[in-house]
Amino acid sequence: MLKFFSKNEYEQIADLFDLGKIEDIKYFRYGYQTPKVVITTPRCKFIVAKHNLSSKKVVVADMKIVPRVALLHEINFLTHLKHLPVPHYVKSKRGKYLENFRGYAVSAYRFLQGRQPKRITPKMAYQLGKFVGEFHRLGSKFKKRMLGRRRFYDLNPKVVALMYRYAKKQTHPKLKAVVEEVRLGVENNRLPRGFPRGPVHVDIKPDNELFIGEKLTGIIDFGNTYVDPFIFDVGKTVMWNCLGKRGLDGTLVKKFLAGYSRKRKLSQREKHYLKQSILFAIYSHVWVDLYHVPIKYVPKSYTLFLVRKFLPIARRLEKEQLRQPK
Repeated sequence: MLKFFSKNEYEQIADLFDLGKIEDIKYFRYGYQTPKVVITTPRCKFIVAKHNLSSKKVVVADMKIVPRVALLHEINFLTHLKHLPVPHYVKSKRGKYLENFRGYAVSAYRFLQGRQPKRITPKMAYQLGKFVGEFHRLGSKFKKRMLGRRRFYDLNPKVVALMYRYAKKQTHPKLKAVVEEVRLGVENNRLPRGFPRGPVHVDIKPDNELFIGEKLTGIIDFGNTYVDPFIFDVGKTVMWNCLGKRGLDGTLVKKFLAGYSRKRKLSQREKHYLKQSILFAIYSHVWVDLYHVPIKYVPKSYTLFLVRKFLPIARRLEKEQLRQPK
């Protein structure tokens, strides 16, 4: 359960970051780890986050463990994306992006306007493509190391073997029935080395997208960002945003890739591995949450949703040819 500060404590935090006198507070009562509120001041609207940071090191990425250095690298990277509609953090009166407060780290960034989309249109897919292309183009120029980042989908054989010990402990028959299929999907579609790499979001989905009408106004939640091949991030974004009733929507995929190519051109090798990147995106995402069920990080209902929604698409895509972008 998320635990928030008191109103008086949020007023103290607003003073720390020189945000102005609080006129209104709204609470985000969802998520797994970071309590966030929207505060309105005469200056602007801001998101204030309460971070429970850790120095613990793990082999398998853990959503409950975020080192302070990892969060600072995330903030530094977002500051590098000056003209993109992403969270832009504000410095405190002492010139810091993170301040210690009541045993936690606290931060603030400007509120992004917009609503999460209920469906993606071709025009919206094109804008998402432009965003991801520019995000990757700018990311390729970001030379600072992103230490301590959770690498949820860096599923090398050692990590998969460790996760398998838990993933195979499913109690729900439908989840138990797909463990081996998903594990093999991960193993068979793991991307080879040698692709262009940089910071990847890996979670650009409607929950983390903001639109006003069909205009993209924000991409949020960079908590899972780490350095990996850009083509994997393309696959993850296609997985979440380019679906029709029976599988991938060819029009949405085409529009997304057209937008992407406006900002960054895929290499011929990346184009060749596009289908595999989508398959790995699906299998790896389901695998991670098959692992999360026995350790009680996510409810069975969520992983069942993933299995029902995405595994049929992966099975169909395994048998089909995906038209490569020009």
